[in-house]
Amino acid sequence: MQSILARLREDSSPPDILGLHGASTALLLSRAVEALQRPICCILPSDERLETLTQDISFFSAVRVLTYPSDEIPPYTPLSPDPATVCARLATLYRLQDNPGPCLILTSAEAVLRRILPASSLSHHCELVIAGDETDRDGLIASLIASGYQVCDMVRQEGDMALRGGIIDVYPPALDEDLAGPLRLDFFGDTVESIRLFDPLSQRSRQQLAEAVLLPASDLLFPPLAGKAAMLSALDAAAEQHGWPSDEHIALRERFATGQRFPGMEFLLPLLHGGRQGLQSLFDYLPPGTGLIVSEPVAINQRMRLVRERIQANHDEAVSRQTPALLPGDLFVSEAEYRGI
Repeated sequence: MQSILARLREDSSPPDILGLHGASTALLLSRAVEALQRPICCILPSDERLETLTQDISFFSAVRVLTYPSDEIPPYTPLSPDPATVCARLATLYRLQDNPGPCLILTSAEAVLRRILPASSLSHHCELVIAGDETDRDGLIASLIASGYQVCDMVRQEGDMALRGGIIDVYPPALDEDLAGPLRLDFFGDTVESIRLFDPLSQRSRQQLAEAVLLPASDLLFPPLAGKAAMLSALDAAAEQHGWPSDEHIALRERFATGQRFPGMEFLLPLLHGGRQGLQSLFDYLPPGTGLIVSEPVAINQRMRLVRERIQANHDEAVSRQTPALLPGDLFVSEAEYRGI
């Protein structure tokens, strides 16, 4: 183990490490972060390994572990990912911007292939609320709705928001596992009198907080008014380039213009940011100096090949049905880009 860690400290090409079995991967990762004192990103073949490896790491070390799963929906289908998965991804992306220090970032082969919203957009849609401070209540509600929160009678899952008089119940992505759960913001006029963490089942308060960061509940974030024209221009250009049916183009334009989200919109994400060039990848969010470990590279290559084949097949099928679809390269990191990381 000591010789491996010594090799990892060197600036030369990292070593190939063979013969890891069971929880030995978790032991190596935890010791590597402790020895190097910097973030390390580990790519796994599949999402199924994320939870198990996180538990194994906690047995060996108290090192902070951030997970970044895939959205688990087939490409080019009218489906949207589970809200909990979306929030987990957004929470990790935010924490990566917030100088996480030495930590482990666990992700999967499929997750790293997806192009994602730029860091500037994520930061723009975050809200800091502080107990005792004045906050425009109506403005906060409008901001949360624009950030993907759904107004309902009672919050039950991530992304829910309920309004009752001077109280806003909101279920944001969790930045700390110990503080995971919905929040109750109690307003007196425009003053936040209290922020309380509460149980969504019993509705009883669990803990009072001094402040809270409310992250977006969706990664489909429409640009501010100043960027609306660029968004619609990107949509019009894509419709003309790919020959989308006029009725589909008109329907999409209306939804984009009025800020309506819909299942499958994830595969039109570049249009919200002026095109592919406006997007980033997980690797763009990693702090400078982050180490990269590829676990089971043969299995990862096989998985990526299968994922890319499915992406292309689903794209071709969508085109044959005359369903609006962007090119795979607009939505996913190419093989050449991945190899160049």
